[in-house]
Amino acid sequence: MKKIFTLLFGIISILQLHAQNEIDALRYSQNNLFGTAKFSSMSGAFGSLGGDFSTLSHNPAGIAFYQNSELTYTPNFSLIENSSYLNNNKNTKNNSGFNTGNFGYIAVANNDNQEWKRINIGFGYNQLACYNSRFYIETENDHSSLADLFLERANGEIIDNLDPFHAGPAFWSDLIDLENNEVDTITNWYTFDNGNYISNVNSSFNKTQEKSVVTEGFKGEYVFSLGSSYNEQIYFGATIGIPTIEYAEKSKHTESNFADTLSMLENFTYTENITAYGSGINLKLGAIMRVGNNTKIGGAIHSPSYISMEEEYSTSVVTEFRTLEENVKFVETSPYGYFTYEITTPWKAIASASTILNNQYLLSAEIEKMDYAFTRFYSDSYSFEDENKNIEDLYTKATNLKLGAEAKFNPFSVRAGYAFYGSPFKNNTELSTENFSFGMGIDLGGTFFDVSYVLSQGRSDHSMYSMETETAAVLVNTKHYMMFTLGFRY
Repeated sequence: MKKIFTLLFGIISILQLHAQNEIDALRYSQNNLFGTAKFSSMSGAFGSLGGDFSTLSHNPAGIAFYQNSELTYTPNFSLIENSSYLNNNKNTKNNSGFNTGNFGYIAVANNDNQEWKRINIGFGYNQLACYNSRFYIETENDHSSLADLFLERANGEIIDNLDPFHAGPAFWSDLIDLENNEVDTITNWYTFDNGNYISNVNSSFNKTQEKSVVTEGFKGEYVFSLGSSYNEQIYFGATIGIPTIEYAEKSKHTESNFADTLSMLENFTYTENITAYGSGINLKLGAIMRVGNNTKIGGAIHSPSYISMEEEYSTSVVTEFRTLEENVKFVETSPYGYFTYEITTPWKAIASASTILNNQYLLSAEIEKMDYAFTRFYSDSYSFEDENKNIEDLYTKATNLKLGAEAKFNPFSVRAGYAFYGSPFKNNTELSTENFSFGMGIDLGGTFFDVSYVLSQGRSDHSMYSMETETAAVLVNTKHYMMFTLGFRY
């Protein structure tokens, strides 16, 4: 074995090793607006309603409906169940946590103008997405190994040029080796280094493969909004949004129980650690118009979010071998990787309508359109040409539909909603998400309290590792959210 000497890994661009890809593009582009309990209880079908702080991140014309200053705060609780299905194996993992769904302040400034009676200003925060998840995949495999991927990346490169995040740790932990691995006893270096490697895993023999992935984080938005109404018939609003992102991922891939009885390799584990932070800016414009006494229509346009990202990345490979004398364990850790880049999310358009029946019942509906194929990566040090082309080829326009209802029994209200988030994939329309929601509230004039429950169900695909021969695991995501909003008016 080669662990009789050490190597100093050189630091090379993280981007060439852990390239930002279509998965990252989709993650940072999608929103599932949380916000206030009232907003979430109607599944976000608020594009023509207004008078709720979450509308500042949705249709900012909603700020123009406020007639009193208001302060709100919304904590939320999440319970997330992730089930994986691969080759008749099912595994389920749960995850839970608390987040801030919203906090905000609306200031109402009245004036003497008979047509433009108020100028309302708002600022605060709305949560846009939750990245918490935990899943586990297990299968038997008799045709490939993660070591094959390391071998593919190593072949053609001399030892000194092996990348320090993938092939490098695999080599120095003896997961892969040179075809001719003779070592000069004087120099302690290889006598023949032509860039040809072999794997210590025989892919054609059966083996147990396991993968666990834990993710944490959120996407939120700080908002600064301005709005007014003309004759209480047409309402206008604008929001400058400052999106923020925090994301962390730890994945572990283990292979063991090798049917190859001639191999001395007992098992190996490959670990990846990713943390990412980002902030940016966007603009939202909206309008709402009354059509008759009880009906309103609304529209909004969201500019792309221009987000600057910082990403940290590290890997490790741990191998265990059995020998005649003893078991040997090797641990190889990559250097610390750091990379900065920019991402631009798609435009979004929203159209909505609502009506009130018998001065007691509210019905609301809306449609959202956005084209995920327009997501783009940028960097001064890397072209992202291939990655952006993959995004264009993989993604398409998505349509989101939302329905909401409310019944008032003063001072109480009961609400329910449904949302359908269309698949962003060109060739897989099944990867959609559905939200079912309901809630209630009490409004005492100066003080109000709302509570909501949201059930979100969706699915996605996940490959054990990036090889065309591998069948992706199906991930079924069931998410439970509880929101609680406390508000004060004056």
